[in-house]
Amino acid sequence: MDANSGHAADAPMNLRIIILDDHFIVLDGVCRLIETVPGWQVVAGCTHAREAAKVLRSEPVDVAVVDLRMPEIDGLEFIRRIRPVKPDLAIILLTADISDQDLAEAARLRVNGIVLKEQAPKELLDCIRAVASGDTYCEDQILRTAMERVRAHNAEQDEILDILTQRELEVSRLAAMGLRSREIGAKLSITPGTVKLHLHSVYNKLGISSRVELANFSHRMNLVGS
Repeated sequence: MDANSGHAADAPMNLRIIILDDHFIVLDGVCRLIETVPGWQVVAGCTHAREAAKVLRSEPVDVAVVDLRMPEIDGLEFIRRIRPVKPDLAIILLTADISDQDLAEAARLRVNGIVLKEQAPKELLDCIRAVASGDTYCEDQILRTAMERVRAHNAEQDEILDILTQRELEVSRLAAMGLRSREIGAKLSITPGTVKLHLHSVYNKLGISSRVELANFSHRMNLVGS
């Protein structure tokens, strides 16, 4: 997600927007704010993800503003479930704070914008205009810095996935989980000697020299669960 350095154009646009936030005061405030803009309509203000999902499956919606922290089904889980149904829906996360891990997941889920609740109301309106126009929006400096870290991590992970063969990745993941060569070989139907050859190749490519280093590297790069 890239920061939107300039404000979106003021040209009028008709938008149908859904708001999902479990706090009634926040929900009411956001709905009232959005409806001050000519042409913008709040299709539904929902306090639960299931309610919002039902609306999205039955109503045309252009933009969804989704609270990150919610009970039962949080914002990211809601997006995870709705993305296959609405792949082109512009989605904005509204949150008081967000971790690097959640930022990485938001990027993977193609969240279009992120707005912190401490920011001025104008930021949310600018974000809605931007994502509705096909842009991405992440205005706060802390968020931008965090997103740069996420991008750098993802780029490094992609590079690792490119240089290792599929078999080397399989062997690496199992070795990082603590399995010995004989156990890895049994799982992959190869000999322990072949496992050691694959590990030697992995060590050379990654510039490491032991299973401990491989385990640490794999967990840092999220390769174990990739």
